[in-house]
Amino acid sequence: MADRPVVSLLTDFGLRDPYVAQVKAVILSYCRDAAIIDLTHDVDAFNELQAAFILKVSAPHMPEGTIHVCVVDPGVGSGRRGIILETRRGDFFVGPDTGFMAPAAEELGVKAAYVIDEARLPPRSEETFHARDVFAHVAGRLARGDEPLSLGYEARSYARLSLPKPKRMPGGFEATVMHVDRFGNAITNLRPGDLEAGYGEVFRVRTPTGDVECAFVKAYGHVPPRSPLLTVGGTGYIELSVNRGSAAERYGLKPGDRIMVLR
Repeated sequence: MADRPVVSLLTDFGLRDPYVAQVKAVILSYCRDAAIIDLTHDVDAFNELQAAFILKVSAPHMPEGTIHVCVVDPGVGSGRRGIILETRRGDFFVGPDTGFMAPAAEELGVKAAYVIDEARLPPRSEETFHARDVFAHVAGRLARGDEPLSLGYEARSYARLSLPKPKRMPGGFEATVMHVDRFGNAITNLRPGDLEAGYGEVFRVRTPTGDVECAFVKAYGHVPPRSPLLTVGGTGYIELSVNRGSAAERYGLKPGDRIMVLR
């Protein structure tokens, strides 16, 4: 039996409204067997940087050949293009050509890019819901086996968003908060090797609400409840956390904020 096509969805739509269900319905109208993975629908509204980071750290864990529908689209209805990025291992990234899909696609190796030709899709009456009226149709057709060239034409280039890198400073690093998860962990762009530190070493972290001393530990439970810590989270990046508490709430942090991690 052939493998079921896998479609992942990443949006800033939330789940209060019927938008996500409508996107899924269009995809399934083309391919009833599609397995749809909700990567997240809780990207902060319009936050392409956060979306790019979540997509980059998640895509390698998806099955080869996954079709990623990625819609964080503050420019919907403007002149921005819709694009398909195809990777060397057979994945597709479908969404607005604003750059935030590029880090994930390039992590897997971009093989080709295609501009979506909307004349090859059903006509639409609105200009504000391209996730349903454009990208879901593209994903559904890819899921049923259509070739990307049947949906558009090859692009010579595509938009690229570069994720910020930590900056080495005297005594440490300036890091960017890339994502805050539901537990309030402030996930940064620091890799474990950047710190060049062993577990148990104590750092001073400068936050919007002031400095805090915390140890670099293997897991949350290695410090007392309500105590701050630095650890390597499930993303593979270092996060500022509070054991059984919210670092984001305590220190006033959100995606895009910068903190200093100092020895």
